[in-house]
Amino acid sequence: MKKSSFLPTGLLGFFCSLAYAQQGVKTMDKAKIEAFVDANIKAVHAYEVLASKKLGEKIRSKYWNTAGVPDAELKKLVELQKAMLAEPVSEIAAWAAGEKSVFDGSKHLDFINASKLTSENPKLPLNVWLDWLKIKAPTSSQIERKTVANIQQVLSEVERDGDLLQDLFRVYAKIGLPVLTGQLGITGETDEDFLAWGTEISENIGFTPYSKDPEAVQMAFRKMYNWGRRFTGLRDKFVLGKELLSLPEVTTAIPLFAKQPQRKIAVIGHSFTMETHWSTPASFIPIVTELTKLYNPKSEFKYFQQGGMSAVTAQRLFYSPVLEWKPDLVVFVIMGEGPENRKALREMILGYTAAGIKCCIFDSLWPADWDLLPKGSDPELKDLKLNIIEVKKILEASPEKEKFKCLDGIHLTEPWHMLMAREWFKYLAGARKEKPE
Repeated sequence: MKKSSFLPTGLLGFFCSLAYAQQGVKTMDKAKIEAFVDANIKAVHAYEVLASKKLGEKIRSKYWNTAGVPDAELKKLVELQKAMLAEPVSEIAAWAAGEKSVFDGSKHLDFINASKLTSENPKLPLNVWLDWLKIKAPTSSQIERKTVANIQQVLSEVERDGDLLQDLFRVYAKIGLPVLTGQLGITGETDEDFLAWGTEISENIGFTPYSKDPEAVQMAFRKMYNWGRRFTGLRDKFVLGKELLSLPEVTTAIPLFAKQPQRKIAVIGHSFTMETHWSTPASFIPIVTELTKLYNPKSEFKYFQQGGMSAVTAQRLFYSPVLEWKPDLVVFVIMGEGPENRKALREMILGYTAAGIKCCIFDSLWPADWDLLPKGSDPELKDLKLNIIEVKKILEASPEKEKFKCLDGIHLTEPWHMLMAREWFKYLAGARKEKPE
């Protein structure tokens, strides 16, 4: 395809992904790196030992021995790790490289690594992972295997997906440590591959406070694959944005997008819009946000988000903050089933339109089967100034539609997000109306 004359200078550099992290372990102080990773492993183990109380004392004492460490100390280990990973990533990387840094490793590491807490039982998930990685990646180093196993520790927990796990990925990738199995030379990227691995691993894990069945481990592999590639730059919103720009209908929309007036765009959305979304390397909203920075840089996006957010929750948390920000346009990507949610959505739209804010919503998030609100015919909505962007027919006609649903049957995969990014970009550019031509 002919290169578009509308691609700004430096675009390829802007979208260039990092094959791996910018710094390698070889440039780091290995003693510091090992102390850092060991501390993270021990602190995560402390968190899981606390969670193991629900297993009962007999099982807990066999698999999750506290070595006499009291709960107060276990909780302190958890808090110290959280504080450590909240430090500026660049400062942690500089410290690890022996460069000048405001990060004081001893402030956190000394206490954590001095704890008598151990994780020696071979049936613990951590140790099963380490054994499996050693077999699958015999040429990898012990510290590399520890890093990947540490990430899998947290992936097993689920409830810390959105905070501590993201920090762990971010810091390890910046330091130059591996954050996914592919970096250890273990080939496999399909859900079938991940299920086979999950089956191998699951049968060796003892009693845990978290699900350990093959499907749970499969899900952990999928998350590691998508998030790992995102944090290393192998496949993230920049890479997907570059691929989106190769589509002729997007290329032809670029000059229209560049001519659009400066706008403030508010996104009120659930997990499908979030940067931390796990079932795709990047959600459609962040992809288009980055393209906006290129082609209409004076425009601004602001996210008002929460996983699983309903209209009632959106109204309670974000109605006033959005109004105070005074956007030109609001897009809703929220759950609206039930009379209370429909009423809340109606009230938000009435309030925003009265303030001169344009409101829009997609006609469907198909094939998300919970998204059944009839936006065009619902009596609560049909008399409002609501711009309904039709995408369902386009989604249904996609040759990749069978790949849209991810493992949990709720969230949607990269092909779905790329298609939605295409339509959302075209709509903002004025290259398509609410009803596609």
